[in-house]
Amino acid sequence: MMQAGRITISRREVSIVLGLAGAVMVLTTLPYLRALQMANPGDYFAGFIWGVDDGNVYLSWIRQAAEGSWLLGNQYTAAPQDPHFFNVFLLALGRFCALTGLAPIIVFHLARVIGGIFLLYAFFLLVAELTPSRRVRLSAVVIAALSSGLGWFTYLQARGSGLPFGSWSGARPIDVAFGWQVQPEAVTFLSLLLNPLFVTAMGLLCLVFRYGLRAARPESGLRSTVICGLLLLLLGNIHSYDVFVAYSALLVWFVLAAVSRRLSWRAATARYALIALLGAGAPLWAYYAARADPAYLAKVQTPTHSAMPWDYALGYGLVLLLAIVGAVWVIRRRRSADDGVEESSGSALLFPLVWIVLGLGLIYLPASFQRKLIEGLHLPLCILAAVGLVRMHEWLRGRLSFGLLLVVTVLLTIPSNVVFVADCLDHVAVNNVDMLQYLMPPAYLTKAEKTALTWLAANAPDGALVFSSSLIGNHIPAHTSCRVVAGHWAETINFSSALRELGYFYWPGWDVDEREDILRRTNADFVVYGPQEKLVQQGMAAGGLLDPDATWDPTIGLPCLKLAFVGGDVRIYAVRN
Repeated sequence: MMQAGRITISRREVSIVLGLAGAVMVLTTLPYLRALQMANPGDYFAGFIWGVDDGNVYLSWIRQAAEGSWLLGNQYTAAPQDPHFFNVFLLALGRFCALTGLAPIIVFHLARVIGGIFLLYAFFLLVAELTPSRRVRLSAVVIAALSSGLGWFTYLQARGSGLPFGSWSGARPIDVAFGWQVQPEAVTFLSLLLNPLFVTAMGLLCLVFRYGLRAARPESGLRSTVICGLLLLLLGNIHSYDVFVAYSALLVWFVLAAVSRRLSWRAATARYALIALLGAGAPLWAYYAARADPAYLAKVQTPTHSAMPWDYALGYGLVLLLAIVGAVWVIRRRRSADDGVEESSGSALLFPLVWIVLGLGLIYLPASFQRKLIEGLHLPLCILAAVGLVRMHEWLRGRLSFGLLLVVTVLLTIPSNVVFVADCLDHVAVNNVDMLQYLMPPAYLTKAEKTALTWLAANAPDGALVFSSSLIGNHIPAHTSCRVVAGHWAETINFSSALRELGYFYWPGWDVDEREDILRRTNADFVVYGPQEKLVQQGMAAGGLLDPDATWDPTIGLPCLKLAFVGGDVRIYAVRN
């Protein structure tokens, strides 16, 4: 038996949770195996079914850490920088790569699988701090692991009508992506599917709250307070955005503990102050890093605005409705003990409600990164949804078994996840060419492109600047120590200006001197011309900027270029000073 606060959980229940977590992570791995199977002979699968642009940024940091860097730089910009980005999680993955010889993408997915299991187990431990109800605990984990919202309905309406996603109803739910945008931070299954950093951070957030809840109890000693603060420090280093909800939710909880006289004001203040002090190093370092490196600050200030409230409501769908049922019951019964749904203090299940209210407020803070503050909000909704489901079963008075009710609920909440995965594989099948308008990099590299990256890794000096399309430019830092003129919508400082330089270079209206001037302005050391650059030109032709029948090689006739590599249809030129 295991103790969670005053609540006892059995080893069998732990085994069920770990088994479920393992099964879910196997499920999330199947789309990647399918994408690998879909690759043409000789092609290299980059390892991402969605968000190739963001995925390669993580790989660039892991590769830097594997090569011995402690402070990680931004290889996606030509802007001057003084790197101060320090991230324990990425450093650990990089060191593991160096120790084992495994490729960064393999370690990335190993971390995703292990991190996913960690998240679901940490979430289970948090729920076990709130309720002795086994049904609530297990159903909360199931709902969190598999559920999404009603975005699938809007998606299918858009597909059926042939209209762009969102134009049929005006809504763009955050649980699906018709072509490009989705918020994996907002839905637990999408985080489990896509991102090891997100799931590890959310798991740490659950543990921060678990030990914070313990620290707010009168019988608690110093141990829980210290553990909470140290976990908060680690969380703030790994994913600094999560400290906003962590600090605010713990503050409100300790105030409530003092107001309800479970703690004296002195004890509540002292315990919260110690937690805040222990965790303060991470946000202070993040602030210092942003001030010390103008390029890092410029990236942080890239606007990422939150969706509209109805988009979040639709994106959570039935889970939100069940959570409202659970919240109403918790509020009504907050002062009374119950028959196995709420602990005897009668207050613990108010914590998910505190988390939700603060989380909804934080995502509309007047900050450039407000959208990122949604991370983890799905989890407290799932806790209250599980409470609501248990209440509904009791209201049905045995007319339907609880197991069947849970299965039906899950089946009604997974369609968006199925639609999302199917949509991802549709794009992967055409190598993301259908998302050229979003400049989404290819999911597969040809043998010639991979060979060219290997050549750059072996022959280009560290920090050499490569002029290429942003499509292949996004892949270059994941495999080499080179920087690129343009490669990522947020990491590349002044991305739109960099794209204009690329567009001018590839457009036939500019003469030799003007193209050479572009290379001098960008301080490029190498120029790549291959299938991705030709694809950009085809996009320009489709937009009426080029003759669709024209074949135009912008590298011809430039005396400043010296051919350095030829492999298939990819050429790399060194730029003479």
